[in-house]
Amino acid sequence: MVEEFPDDGGGGGGGGGGWFPVNYRCSNDLVNADQAEGRQKWAKRYQQQNPYGATAWGGLDMRFWNSSYSMEAFNAAAAGYWLYPVYVDPNNMYSPWKGPGASGTPTASYTGAQIQNNVPYTFKPAHIQMDGLCEPGCYTPDQKILLSDGAMGIREALESGRTDLVTLSPGASFGALSFMKNRVEHYTLDRDATEQEILTFRTRSGGALRVTTEHPLVTPDGTLKRARELGVGDSLVDRHGQADEIVSLDTKWEYTRAYNVRPATKDFASNIIIAQGYLNGSQRFQSEYVDEMNRMILRGNVPEVLVPAGE
Repeated sequence: MVEEFPDDGGGGGGGGGGWFPVNYRCSNDLVNADQAEGRQKWAKRYQQQNPYGATAWGGLDMRFWNSSYSMEAFNAAAAGYWLYPVYVDPNNMYSPWKGPGASGTPTASYTGAQIQNNVPYTFKPAHIQMDGLCEPGCYTPDQKILLSDGAMGIREALESGRTDLVTLSPGASFGALSFMKNRVEHYTLDRDATEQEILTFRTRSGGALRVTTEHPLVTPDGTLKRARELGVGDSLVDRHGQADEIVSLDTKWEYTRAYNVRPATKDFASNIIIAQGYLNGSQRFQSEYVDEMNRMILRGNVPEVLVPAGE
């Protein structure tokens, strides 16, 4: 069963849907994982120092780093990921503004440490303000995610502006899998191709899935586990809720860029997407939902597919 995503006035949908604004800002301002750490620390440093003398936020300059994102960033760092702030120019129709480390800026080649320690606060004019968080990706470019009219490679989906994502619906469980037409809040990807450890799972049905080591995958016992925790003899879960045994696992360092996607919805079940025909956790399970996983089993109505690992 596929349910419609309620119309909230947002953009997107269909093959020619426009970019969600945050998606465009992330695509416009890409940094690598090391630079992401440096930019976050740079932004927090000048939020605290308040060099422009902002008075509206109790001595903090939220235009460098908005504290409303701190918990999400903390959870991601605890899981091994550094989310980085992106900015807009309110004096120019809130158009994207490239932060330190971004391609096309004098700091594009800086390391994370150089961004943190050597980029002056004046790099960002006082009026430029933080507008969201972005992060590196997890899927290799060829991996297909399920959209409203079928599967498409995630790189192709990003480059063509597709926002019509299919996810589990909020009430889904193993006993009653149902899907909804969701929307993409934003895609994420690595700015540069780098050497990354890629896991290739091949299953008894002939399926295959290629992801980075920390990518969250749904397993038949209802847990979400990181890809590196699975091996031959374990199973993935296909879109019909059936276990598909892993018969081989190849680990290889590849020079590539990795991609990911975040749905517009925020409940747990509808942040399960379908990639290569298997149930995967969205990017949210690597950032703000890391801590939530431990709380979910305390509720009696939690979908079975979302009971956290180890419980």
